[in-house]
Amino acid sequence: MSARDFGAVVDASVLTRRDDIERARELFSDGSLYMPASTYSWLARDKLISVRGLPIGYSLISQYVQRRGIYGVHLPELYDEIGRRLMFEVNRRVGLTELRTLLLAAHMRLPLLTFETGLVGHLEERLRARELWDIESHADPGAIGEVIELYRKLQTDAGIILSQSIEKESSGKPLEEVRRRNGADLRTTVEAVERMSRGKTNPGKLKFRCLAWDIKPVAQEYSRQRVLQPETVRELCERSLLLVANPVD
Repeated sequence: MSARDFGAVVDASVLTRRDDIERARELFSDGSLYMPASTYSWLARDKLISVRGLPIGYSLISQYVQRRGIYGVHLPELYDEIGRRLMFEVNRRVGLTELRTLLLAAHMRLPLLTFETGLVGHLEERLRARELWDIESHADPGAIGEVIELYRKLQTDAGIILSQSIEKESSGKPLEEVRRRNGADLRTTVEAVERMSRGKTNPGKLKFRCLAWDIKPVAQEYSRQRVLQPETVRELCERSLLLVANPVD
């Protein structure tokens, strides 16, 4: 895995204090940190914003962006549209800024790094997300790389299985099928991560959770209306899996 393929998209909880940003940089020391460019633009305009009640100030974040400690990444227009659709589907119980962050992580195929222990519960309650598996890892680049590679493989499988179920208009639980098919790979990754993490104490541990969130209705609508090519629908279906990372005390 190259350096460009490694890193994390940061949740609002990472951006509130300098100490938290530095902690995130320490945990992903061999990679980069990313945030939606739209969030940074909002910050540049209003100077102080709030996401899930967490205050984020422009003066702090701009220092990191200018020094390339955090990169602002433009979300493809399609995903911005999907974020708005999802926001209305959940009756605005999740803000557009937060949805853009989730979509950016899924699009970049990177973990969403959060320091808020209740974020997974928040996503389960408000976006009907559900946990497929979890792995605890030392913040070692090799171990993190193993987890990310497994996540990307599952994303690819999810894209194939979910897009086929849309094409055939079949019911069932396609994402459960993804977990079943990849059980052996999950066990292999857990063993590799445990081996790499053995005896290491710094810079800390991370708990990774792979979540499935229901974007099938949106993908289904695009497919029925024939506004997207089948391969684009498949790529969209890959984004139905999120990888959330929490530091472990």
